[in-house]
Amino acid sequence: MNVDSSETNLKRVAIIGGGAAGLAAYRHVTAYPTLKATIFEKLPSLGGLWSNDFPHHRSDMSTNVSRHSCAFSDFPWPIEEIKKQAKDVFPYADDVGKYLHLYAEHQVHPKDLRLRTKVESAWFEDQQWVIATSGEDTATKSQEERFDYLVFASGFFSSPLIPSVSGLAQSQIPVIHSANFTASDSYLGKKVAVVGGSLSAAEIVGSLASHAAKIHHIHTLPFYPIPRYVPDGQSVEAGRPTFLPSDLVFNKRSTRKSMEEQTRPTVEMNRKKHEYLSSLCPPLPYPPNRDDPPRVGISDTYVSGLRSGVIVQHLARLEWVDGSTSNLRLSSGEDITSVDAIILGTGYTTEFPYLSSEQKAALEYEADNPMVPFLSHRLVLHPDLPQAGFVGLYRGPYFAVIELQARYLAALFAGEKGWPSEAEMRAGVEQERQIRELVRDRKRQFPHSDYGGLVETYAQLLNLPSPLSGSLRGDSAVADHILACNYPREPNEKVSALEADISRTLQLSKSGAWVLGAVFRSWCGRWKVDRVIRHDMQGGMDGTFDGIATFYLRSPSILPKDPSKLRPRDPAACSQPDGITQDYMERMNDTEAGLVEYLYHEGGTFTTSTGISFQAHRKYVYRYHPTTDTISAWFVKGGAFGSAPDQGEIDYWFHDIVLSPQSNSDLGLWFYEHRDEGGWIAKGDEHLCVRDVYSPVYRFCFQGNEVQEFGIGYDVRGPDKGYVSEAWYARDPKT
Repeated sequence: MNVDSSETNLKRVAIIGGGAAGLAAYRHVTAYPTLKATIFEKLPSLGGLWSNDFPHHRSDMSTNVSRHSCAFSDFPWPIEEIKKQAKDVFPYADDVGKYLHLYAEHQVHPKDLRLRTKVESAWFEDQQWVIATSGEDTATKSQEERFDYLVFASGFFSSPLIPSVSGLAQSQIPVIHSANFTASDSYLGKKVAVVGGSLSAAEIVGSLASHAAKIHHIHTLPFYPIPRYVPDGQSVEAGRPTFLPSDLVFNKRSTRKSMEEQTRPTVEMNRKKHEYLSSLCPPLPYPPNRDDPPRVGISDTYVSGLRSGVIVQHLARLEWVDGSTSNLRLSSGEDITSVDAIILGTGYTTEFPYLSSEQKAALEYEADNPMVPFLSHRLVLHPDLPQAGFVGLYRGPYFAVIELQARYLAALFAGEKGWPSEAEMRAGVEQERQIRELVRDRKRQFPHSDYGGLVETYAQLLNLPSPLSGSLRGDSAVADHILACNYPREPNEKVSALEADISRTLQLSKSGAWVLGAVFRSWCGRWKVDRVIRHDMQGGMDGTFDGIATFYLRSPSILPKDPSKLRPRDPAACSQPDGITQDYMERMNDTEAGLVEYLYHEGGTFTTSTGISFQAHRKYVYRYHPTTDTISAWFVKGGAFGSAPDQGEIDYWFHDIVLSPQSNSDLGLWFYEHRDEGGWIAKGDEHLCVRDVYSPVYRFCFQGNEVQEFGIGYDVRGPDKGYVSEAWYARDPKT
């Protein structure tokens, strides 16, 4: 191979893998003028599992952390992507892939990139690493190159882990791994079994809840299904919490006693975590043991599926599949009959196909161990693999850890930091062995679950200043969050752009963003409703309504094609959330990603002021739009007649619900009997129905993460009509 004479004095670094870890390694290795890096990637494009070329790429999979945790310290999300995401700050897989593609365009020199190139083997010889590769091109079909250093960045989640279950391979029931899961709507009306307690299993179960007829979730350990946005603990009024992305709430320096990584959580630590996480969930079918480390799943619709009865949990193992009858037998003795599909959310294995059996033995590699498949020092080094290191090869690799691992390794290669001694590395390997043994029972979801402590470990190895020291910036609210941008190589305009993006999110929270999402999540199920109607024009029928209202979770509807039945185009005709353009609001008339829908039905007894009683029913459709953080209300064809309670087709738009900055004192006499319960106020657009104008008002009273009571009122005015309808809802104990 020809080498530029100007590069002959540079130390060469091979990087196996072109995903997030490989790109971060390249960026920080090449920050040193004495180092030169080459990326080997077997796919046709960069991005790893976020690339469209990755065999198990899911374009519509939402990340379980916000974009603030999916960003490197010196590369902000493009402003057009931020505008596209609007108020939903959790990107999809395609979005992350685009981010990494842009990052690579800015950081990677094309001549340092070997796409469609598979590393066949790597061995250490004469103080250098020899990399043997094969490629699709004739010129690179097979060759060997020598490097001074080697970075393993080939990814932790290599191949789907398929459990050994009797009858599974021979089953006539369609079986896929979660890696191959695509569209939820392909399971519409089906009975699905999802096996496993992984994050992907919980996410898939939640996404199926509005489509499948029944989902049997089979998992061995209880977990807390928490939403993406949770209360930030900054509520200043009763029943009026503010919300933030869960990763921003969970990972703060100010909530920690120490920044040292906790690898052996005590029972007391576990109980405190359980106490907090249980406040984010309703009572669960299988409450976790509070002495054990807590486990979580992240989904906005999992709890809704539990409440509706669509999701049925089974705390057991799948033991046997009868393909001839489509029945499943569980370790609990339960049978699940007539299953239409099985989805395995059973995790992944980590593979090193380019390492020899001797090298794997040195790492004490266990192919079937999804928790700690190999041993290392600080997840980065191993004494038997000299002049080499790992980046992003641990269970739960977030961007901040990936980047700091890459920086540490690059600093070692460049001689800026001294290598730890062999004794120190072997002691670190022993510590990792102890962690491996601690997590063999799988009770701990992540071997290194203390994300903040792990970040700080690498920050200290690099002698980075504390983000709260004030030496880098003055915004302590941003610096409090454990994010990559708080550990930059140097302050610059890109770091400032990242900080500004976080500041916008914090400000959105203060103004009530994501409250309506929490309202919508809370609505699923049955509510006791009491309504009073008061007329102020002669001839009106005053009275009260007492009944049950139910919000049925269902697959989002296709909206009418008639423009007159949709949201008005005139911006003056209806309210609009801050920062959302009219053009974007018009696009809400399509079924955008993340949209969730309920059919609302109420039934009960209406009693007039003269004592006459009769049965009354009504239906609406409510839809939550995560990108705009609004709820839209729609009329149903035929009103309450001619269909079952959980059926009804959208007729036309009623109004949008938009949170109001008003306090309860601004409501006047609305919901006066509940004035001491606090809560958030929301308004709806004035709706003209023939000659009558409907003006909606809402009040939502929270306890913890959910609404426990709420009110809906209408002030109706017209030439021959004038009345006020005021309804108060309390959760039915049966839900």
